Amino acid sequence: MQKQKTYWTRNFILILLGNALLFMVYNMQVPVLPLYGKHLGLSPAQIGIFVGAIMFASLVTRLFIPWFSAKFSKRGLLIGGILLYLVASVGYPLLSGFGLLVLLRLFNGLGHGLTTTYFATSAAAELPMGKIGEGMGYFGIGTMVTASLAPLLALGVVHRYGFTAFFLTCVLTLFAAMLTIVGTRRVTAPTPKSPTSAPVFDAQFLPQCGLVFVLGILMSGVMTFTPIYAQLRHLTGISGFFFVAAIAGVVIRPIVGRTFDRRGPRLLLLVSTVLLTIGMVLIALVDRNWILLTAGVFYGVADGAIYPTLEAWIFKVTTLANRDTATGMFLNAYDLGMGLGAVILGWVVEAVAYQGMFWVLTAVSIVYIGVALALSRGTRSLGVD
Repeated sequence: MQKQKTYWTRNFILILLGNALLFMVYNMQVPVLPLYGKHLGLSPAQIGIFVGAIMFASLVTRLFIPWFSAKFSKRGLLIGGILLYLVASVGYPLLSGFGLLVLLRLFNGLGHGLTTTYFATSAAAELPMGKIGEGMGYFGIGTMVTASLAPLLALGVVHRYGFTAFFLTCVLTLFAAMLTIVGTRRVTAPTPKSPTSAPVFDAQFLPQCGLVFVLGILMSGVMTFTPIYAQLRHLTGISGFFFVAAIAGVVIRPIVGRTFDRRGPRLLLLVSTVLLTIGMVLIALVDRNWILLTAGVFYGVADGAIYPTLEAWIFKVTTLANRDTATGMFLNAYDLGMGLGAVILGWVVEAVAYQGMFWVLTAVSIVYIGVALALSRGTRSLGVD
């Protein structure tokens, strides 16, 4: 792997495309499911539980990642995860009870846990260590490109054709994602090992996992409640918010990857967490569409920088032997933050309303700046090969 001239192999490209399509479905559901829950008459707290349940199921699934890795191929696990996504997408328009919707969301989470883990580890396996930051940055661009299209497509389909047509669109996109995985060559077969040889926890990854956990809380508040907040403010630019956020993320990703490979994570975390705080302030104050779009730019740049920086950092300090452990911990921390954030912030909304909740997120993001700088102290050398 280290001797290859380029990481733009058939496998890497297909893995990138499959991951992008899967996250297109995920990002299509981000603005729609809260509105779907509101359409069904769910309370803000119930919407938070419904939306956040996917993350708890993902977390539990990843506890068994070492066992899965020892028993099955990555390709088989990816196909199985996409099938679970399909089950949920078919079921959402057929079931309207709160308990049944949460159950479907849990199935969705099982698939999400498998696919996000093995897409990431499969992509990383195709990259030389000296290009981890750059390669994972481009890997993330696929996600961001489809994410830029997802809200426009999702909200457009819902408004014009209804929720059933929206879920059918999700199903068709998932089939396309499955085809990309079927087309990969099996050149990264799992190394035989006992199911217990790879732990599910390693304390050396706590800095990155702690930071991505808090990021998950912040992101869950924006993604879950901004669509409803904008609706209550009589703003029509919510699809534009997600669009400009995704475009900003796409533009910043290559810069982030190259900067990480040269400088390490500290500078990137300083700049991006400050921009995240500005974005939160703008969302809290929003009363015009142009402010919402401006907030989307700040939020998109921050999201497009923080997550891949932390991801590249954890891949940089891990080894092939504990890569599954690192990936599982990292994604679990993010999903736990997303899941807990959606639930807890739903209660916060009921206590202090939507604007008050966004001011709470602003305060958290200010603290996040200092925590990120403290935990990344002394990491500049990571960017030097």
